[in-house]
Amino acid sequence: MRKQEYGADESPSSSTGQTLENQTTLPGGGTAIHPLRHEVMAETNARPALPAASPCICEHLVFLSGELDAQKDWENVRRVAQQLGKTLGDEAEQQLVLENDSVIFKWERHTEFCSYTAVRRNPPGGEDSVFGRVINIDLITGSHAAAPARQDAESPGNPIQTPAIKQSGKPVVALRFYVDTPQNPRWSATGETDLLTDTRIVAVTANGGKTKIMTDFRFHADGYSRFLVQDTSGNVNRLGRVIQRLIDIETYRTLALITWPLAKSAGQDIGHIDGELRRLIQEIGSEGSDGPEDQARLLSELTALAARAETVGAETNFRFSAAKAYYSIVTSRLGELREERIEGYQRISSFIERRLGPAIRSFQAILDRQNSTSERIARASSLLRTRVDVELERQNQDLLASMDRRSQLQLRLQQTVEGLSVAAVSYYCIGILSWLLKGIPKAFMPIDPAVITTVAAPFIILSIWLMVRRIRKSAHDSGKKS
Repeated sequence: MRKQEYGADESPSSSTGQTLENQTTLPGGGTAIHPLRHEVMAETNARPALPAASPCICEHLVFLSGELDAQKDWENVRRVAQQLGKTLGDEAEQQLVLENDSVIFKWERHTEFCSYTAVRRNPPGGEDSVFGRVINIDLITGSHAAAPARQDAESPGNPIQTPAIKQSGKPVVALRFYVDTPQNPRWSATGETDLLTDTRIVAVTANGGKTKIMTDFRFHADGYSRFLVQDTSGNVNRLGRVIQRLIDIETYRTLALITWPLAKSAGQDIGHIDGELRRLIQEIGSEGSDGPEDQARLLSELTALAARAETVGAETNFRFSAAKAYYSIVTSRLGELREERIEGYQRISSFIERRLGPAIRSFQAILDRQNSTSERIARASSLLRTRVDVELERQNQDLLASMDRRSQLQLRLQQTVEGLSVAAVSYYCIGILSWLLKGIPKAFMPIDPAVITTVAAPFIILSIWLMVRRIRKSAHDSGKKS
């Protein structure tokens, strides 16, 4: 058993995240190439298509394990490699290819899922499973257990113990390809009746008409979807690329449609939010919601509605974006397949586009509806805030008018007080003058003090009035300056 390294057209290095070494060093200590050049080249050659030579069986499994279970997936791969006679390190890689004389095994780690692919070359008669030799898992129930030891037909006396793999996620894709030739029709001779459901078969030719592909897009009793491939080209690499395109089509089609239940739930939630939003908008536009309590209640309900809409968006935006990305990959692979129609059968692209295309458009419609609902909630909140602002402006105007009336009253009261103060001060000043004049002896006062007081009274009153007026004017000028 050895770790397989292919050429630039067929296979990557085992990992795209390895430390780069052996870079050319310049005399000044710098490097002659960009430090990421090797990593970019490794990614360019990543995720190879396994060569497929007729007859063979190819199986592909995909586990939706999420972004945080990379190490757990790697432990599973180490168990598989151990059974295949290979020891791997503890550090997780992103992809791995192992090969012996009869089996090619490939593991890949993607963003939210991992995939296992195996090709069994020229399997013995009666053996229709590849992963039965590597992974013992029931795709119907999801259970797994160690299989009993058995004799390898290729190595008599060498028992093989199938290891139990600890699942890091649920299997979402399980594909099995039966590949043979017209000269040796091991499966294709009776494949339509024995392997596929003959009531709905999709069939095309690819690879310039040299490869015939038949499938029914159904789960069978073992949990696998089956493809029957008949090849006349004899080019193992080109046939491997055809099978890889079919794997990508089925994998990403399934991952895109996984979003459908979430989309239906999100559509119902958005429908409820729309209904409540219409009710709130009608209340905002009615005349009976002018009170502060009503406005506070409406604003609270709008805030809660906005939070619900944002929650639905947070739960669905990633899945909708992923579904659109997966759909673009499916359409790209269908174009690369360059299928040709077989008379009497539906094409693969027609079958998939008829079902996947409307689903993706529905996802986009729900996403647009989410965005539209969020915008309507924002506009309703703005409308309510405008109404509150107008009400505040009206209250401010009433308050200013009330303050103006108060200031007018205060001014009148002040003028009244000023008049009273002039009279009071004048009275006291005249009284003081009268007392002073009465205290002067008559020998020194030839004129009657009452006459003097009477004559002086108008002048005293006028002087006090002018003094009060001057004080008021001075205070008014000081207020204007400040």
